[in-house]
Amino acid sequence: MISRTRRPTARVILADPDDRVLLFRFIPPDPWPREPAWHLPGGGIEPGETPAQAAAREAYEETGHVLDPAALGDPVATNEGAWSNQGRHFYTVHTYFFARVRTAAVVPAALEDYEREEWELGHRWWSAAELAATRERVFPPRLAGLVPGLLAGARPGAPVTLAWLHD
Repeated sequence: MISRTRRPTARVILADPDDRVLLFRFIPPDPWPREPAWHLPGGGIEPGETPAQAAAREAYEETGHVLDPAALGDPVATNEGAWSNQGRHFYTVHTYFFARVRTAAVVPAALEDYEREEWELGHRWWSAAELAATRERVFPPRLAGLVPGLLAGARPGAPVTLAWLHD
């Protein structure tokens, strides 16, 4: 049996004034194909942090946008599963929040070395229609189905459980 390190994360579905969602380009770990894909801003929850605090911290570090953890409200989605990177095995529960920002500017405040490498792969603001139409791999799976309601102001009564693996 493989021993897996638990690594909870918090991520943010950031929407700009033009109703576009920010995604970063990256190379996914196992079990996904090692080809460029897209993911939301966010990362690991530090000891003593709530998921909302981690989401706000990660959003600031990766995008420069300052978010109030209390204003994030309840999570809008979760997903969880196993993955591996460089021989290390993890089990992650992702907690997703939604926030609007006043500008599409993306100016990272504090990136880790591996994040700098990903930063060089690029970022992009996506419309709901572009998310729904893309053939590129987007994390989390089924994000495209969640975004239109969030942009319209409809928050789920309980976090939506999203798939871990792509169909």
